[in-house]
This record gives sequence, C-alpha cells and structure tokens, in this order.
Amino acid sequence: MKNKLILILLSLCCLSVSAQKKKSKKPKLADFTITQTKTLKKTGTQLFLKKVISDARCPEGTDCIWPGEAQANISVYKKGKWNDEQILTFSPKTQDENKQWIAEQLSIPIEKIKSVTLFPYPKNEVKINPKSYVIKVAINP
Repeated sequence: MKNKLILILLSLCCLSVSAQKKKSKKPKLADFTITQTKTLKKTGTQLFLKKVISDARCPEGTDCIWPGEAQANISVYKKGKWNDEQILTFSPKTQDENKQWIAEQLSIPIEKIKSVTLFPYPKNEVKINPKSYVIKVAINP
C-alpha cells in the first residue's frame, strides 16, 4: 500500500514538473538581419533592405569632427502585400527612432530591441560593395 502511495505521489510530481516546463516555453525573439536578397518573416511581416542611399559615417582608422550617418531604404510587406517604405538614418541621434520604427513594424515592445545597426562599417580607403550591406537588429532576451 505504501509503495502504491509513493508511486502515485511521484507520478503527480513528475506531471507537475513537465506541465511547468511546457508553460515556460514561450517563443523568444532572436537577433535577425535584414538583407537585400531575402526578407525577414516575423508575425506575417517581411522587412527588405531595398538599398543603401548614402553612407557618410566616419570610417574606422580616421579622425572626424562628427560621426556621420548613413541612410537606407527599407520596404515592408505584410501578408504578402506592400505596406510601407521608410528611409532609416543611422547615426547616434536616430538610434531610438529606428528602434521605434522596427518595433512598430514587428508589433513588439520597443524595450525588446537592443540596437539597429547598418553593417559593414566603413574603413579608411576601403570601398564597400553596395550588395554587402545588411541591417542587424539585436533583440533583448
């Protein structure tokens, strides 16, 4: 009788632990990259880097008076249809604006977005291939 009672209690404990594990598995957003050749699919939204319009950021290995900025044209598709197009400016002053815009497009809280950055960063006397640009979005866990 004692053995049956112990088995029942152990079974209930195991069921409780496995139920708790299942509840805690919420889908987490991960860092992602917006490119010119593929789109990001999140909640039915696709973000596409249409083109980098300008890149006047201060190159690594040089001294500049100001950090400079870059601009990129992003297209947004929702449920397979064109929805919006935005020119994002990448500079220290516009980081919060870029986070806000990305958060709105993906319908997530702005606090989840750690950074929105255009890569590659220019280097002194090195020409960047326009097709190599990507936008990296870092998401807080």
